[in-house]
Amino acid sequence: MATQNPVLAGPSQALDTSLPTIYSEFLLLRDETGVMRNVSTTYKLQPNSGTSKNLINYGRVIAYNVPDGADITQSQALSDFNTAYTPSEVAVQVTLAGSTMRRVQDTDLLQRTGRILNNAYDLKEDSDGTAQFSSFSSTDLGGASTVLSPGIMAAAAAQLRVGISLANPEPAPDPINCVLHPLQCVPLAGRLVPFTDVPTGTTVYGTDGGAHAGVTVGVGGIGSSIGEQVIRKGLGALGQIAGMSIFQDANVDSSTAGTAAATGCAFAKEGMIYVSELEPRLDNDTSDKSMRGAVELNLWGSYVWGVYRAANYGVNIISDCSLPTS
Repeated sequence: MATQNPVLAGPSQALDTSLPTIYSEFLLLRDETGVMRNVSTTYKLQPNSGTSKNLINYGRVIAYNVPDGADITQSQALSDFNTAYTPSEVAVQVTLAGSTMRRVQDTDLLQRTGRILNNAYDLKEDSDGTAQFSSFSSTDLGGASTVLSPGIMAAAAAQLRVGISLANPEPAPDPINCVLHPLQCVPLAGRLVPFTDVPTGTTVYGTDGGAHAGVTVGVGGIGSSIGEQVIRKGLGALGQIAGMSIFQDANVDSSTAGTAAATGCAFAKEGMIYVSELEPRLDNDTSDKSMRGAVELNLWGSYVWGVYRAANYGVNIISDCSLPTS
């Protein structure tokens, strides 16, 4: 005999408020972890050593021809110049009420909140690093409507090989790194294959605004090793171009001049400075009894970013970073 009018529980049913809401998973939003600490020169500001890390740079002296048997009369004075890097504290805090800890379904809320604080600190640390690109004082390469190409990459590497000076070459020391926004890399990858938008290859892949329209492979494309790797592995296959190690970082400024353009940078590792005074530490404070079981989570550290030899050891690369549509 068929059951008549069964009582159902759930939305719009007879027992529409009887079911609890059960949450199965508790996930965290992802931030760009960044690469800046890996590509920079790191110094430690030791305790009881003042407020700044001081780097001394000695100036040049000049060698002269002298007549045989004659005294040297061109004695010169040494010069020095100090660059100071002064760390400051960075902190992030969340207070979890005691009632919250008792009532929420997530039994790992405290540990998960600690991870969220760490992610926030890491995001700021890396973003502060990419913000230092503008501190290099050499003339920028490219512009807001420029589409990144292997030629621009080669130009950046060549400039650093002479310290961005023809009169007094000061070659930037190896290793040379280049940090770019991932969307800057899309046309660069296509031009390394190279993709084209017509079979004869007369129109190069990559246009300002993201409509790259690459549909075919041009002459020398898939047969070349880097072109094949780019097609198979995507942007991660860029690896090294013009002697520079290529890194992608979504925290690179992507609103240059108010447009969809990003300011990446090619620089000597010695030219990007990170000074750590205190590595991030997490402290869970439950000492305030009037807060009735609340936990105050504090995470803080102390660091500073800076550049060294700003006119010689780094050059900005500005190019379009529109969301690609083809």
